[in-house]
Amino acid sequence: LRKIIIGFKRRKPDTAIVMHACIRKFVSDAAGRIRAAPSRRSGLRTTTSELVDVAGARSAGDVTPMVTVDRVPHSSLHVSKPTWWLESRFHFSFADYWDPARENFGVLRVLNDDLVKAGAGFGAHPHRDAEIFSYVVTGQLSHADSMGNKEALPRGCVQYMSAGTGVVHSEMNEGSETCRFLQLWIKPDRRAHKPQYGSSVYDKADRHNRLLQILGGTGEAPAWPNTAKLHSIRLHQDANVFVSESDALTRFELSLGPNRQAYIICIEGDLQVDDVQLDTRDGARITGSSDSGSSPLVLTAGPSGAHFLIVEMEKAASR
Repeated sequence: LRKIIIGFKRRKPDTAIVMHACIRKFVSDAAGRIRAAPSRRSGLRTTTSELVDVAGARSAGDVTPMVTVDRVPHSSLHVSKPTWWLESRFHFSFADYWDPARENFGVLRVLNDDLVKAGAGFGAHPHRDAEIFSYVVTGQLSHADSMGNKEALPRGCVQYMSAGTGVVHSEMNEGSETCRFLQLWIKPDRRAHKPQYGSSVYDKADRHNRLLQILGGTGEAPAWPNTAKLHSIRLHQDANVFVSESDALTRFELSLGPNRQAYIICIEGDLQVDDVQLDTRDGARITGSSDSGSSPLVLTAGPSGAHFLIVEMEKAASR
């Protein structure tokens, strides 16, 4: 085309100008037809600019809400040794320890990791307006209260007390070895419930390589795969508690529902929470990034296995 135009310029300059304009229009029209041509793959008539808009919309629609995992290393926990028989690790402010950044996590107010030596323990003392439960890790824990309940429970068992309008109880280690147990307090949904006590006895098989729900609440429990609900106790709060004692590399694919959060403590062994590593006695605050959809969460037991506890609850306006 360039040679033809040059030839016309030499012989008929005006004709060459007209031809040059026609060729430019032809090329421009052809490019427009190519951009507007139907897609052979999709069969849709889509322009270049529309492809960009569709891709952007598709990416925005396909984004899966992610969770935030904030590790609470055991080295950061306050260690209390008020007497010869007790050593406690506080995940939240408790007794004479106060940290404004660790007042609570949602409705979870207390999580104490206690070691009580044989022949000692917490003598009779009062409580009110708190949902209190203990999960025995090693040894034996004996409970007695002003409602007339008294029993001793071993590893993997649960003792629960709704203090309500007021109750007096004691927790003693009447065994021959040090007792380790987790004590958790959850804020009730209202004040002045009638006091009550309950307990559950479990074997390792009940929580082995699966999530055992040991306490339920006023709302629906999450529909997580590989869970068991044998005879869980009901809390006066929208919260659910699970435990698991899992072999190495056991994997749980979970999700946090809209407006939900969870607190995890790795009791023994080590646990991977998404890409965050938890060692023995570490905790983790877990929150979803969106209130409109479920946020996936993957737990994987480490090389030595993992014994862990999860408190799943409604997301608080302020963490």
